[in-house]
Amino acid sequence: MSPPEENKGASPPVTTTGGPGAPGGPLLPPGTVPGHFIRRRSDRAVLGSLLVLAVLGFLTLCYFASSVFITILSSILIAFALEPLVQLLCGKTRLGRVFSSVIVVFLAMAVLYAILYLAYGSAQLLFADLPILIEQIRNAPLVQRITSQVYRLTETLQEAGRNIALPMSSPASKGTAIILRDSASWTETIFRGLGSLTTVLFSLSFIPFLVYFLLAEKEHLIRRTRIFFPEEHQETMLVTILAIERMLQKFITGNAIVAGILSIATALVFLLVGLPYWLVLGIVSGIVSTIPYLGLVLALLPPLVVGLVSFESGVPIAVIVACVTGLHIVSANFLIPKLVGKGVQLNPVASTISIMFFGWLWGGMGLILGIPIVAVAKSVLENMQPTRKLGQWLGD
Repeated sequence: MSPPEENKGASPPVTTTGGPGAPGGPLLPPGTVPGHFIRRRSDRAVLGSLLVLAVLGFLTLCYFASSVFITILSSILIAFALEPLVQLLCGKTRLGRVFSSVIVVFLAMAVLYAILYLAYGSAQLLFADLPILIEQIRNAPLVQRITSQVYRLTETLQEAGRNIALPMSSPASKGTAIILRDSASWTETIFRGLGSLTTVLFSLSFIPFLVYFLLAEKEHLIRRTRIFFPEEHQETMLVTILAIERMLQKFITGNAIVAGILSIATALVFLLVGLPYWLVLGIVSGIVSTIPYLGLVLALLPPLVVGLVSFESGVPIAVIVACVTGLHIVSANFLIPKLVGKGVQLNPVASTISIMFFGWLWGGMGLILGIPIVAVAKSVLENMQPTRKLGQWLGD
């Protein structure tokens, strides 16, 4: 018996159950082979997994070889900061880039040596009296009251946690377990990643030579780097390198000028109020005040700690807090916008995360290098088509 005339030539109904490309499965784009579609998704998953493993492996290498990476990155930043001086010397004189780089590096070392020489006496006195200061801070009445309150609160929370975790009838709840943990000292936290004193001196001895080679061989390094990129991407690579160079030069030189102004002004304030070790504390407070978002707290901490055990009245401490806060506000609203401008153009979330992560990874040096590293990564991501949205997300 033949089917009705109206059903002749009609296609079977399409269902949406099953896997991609399977009978009754979801429709694929025209011309797509099911096996090729599945294989392409599998390749993407494998590529993503390898990329995650590569990033984790690189971060592990950064942690264990921290002194090497800190030395290299510090040299690169210093070379970017000194590059305008090398170009100025090459333009004003007939000296080549090699001799201009030698002169600029020696001048930079001379300025750094002069600063260290001026602050050496105060720093030596501070480090000699540091154990006495720490003992005075521990025995200060205010510190003892705060410590006792924190101890009582901790004991209350521990007791409440034990009552919740263990049944009331359990015999284990009758005893109290005391766990002792070794805490890292403040010097280990600040200088984490630099290693021992021998490692620090070894790294510092390499920085002048590495900075010189980066300055003298800049053009050759850029020309050799172009070989690693296809010809159609070489122009993008050059634009990215120039943008990174201009950004870091403006960021480093601007922050260095602001740190110098803040250091001089803060040291004068500490001298006028009679704060001990005024020169070292002024330089430290002025430098850390340029750290975004955390600068004010870090700038106030050293003078307040010394002032609490040095002054009998609260008037000098109030003057220190008011002056440091006022200088930080002036620098954040006037000096940095004028000298640094938009700078690295990172949004507050990216800046804060970079400071937290690299501070945990490399200690004090991570606070300095974190934002430039993420800023460079943002510039690279913005100039690559697959990662442009991620770079724009990091931007301001």
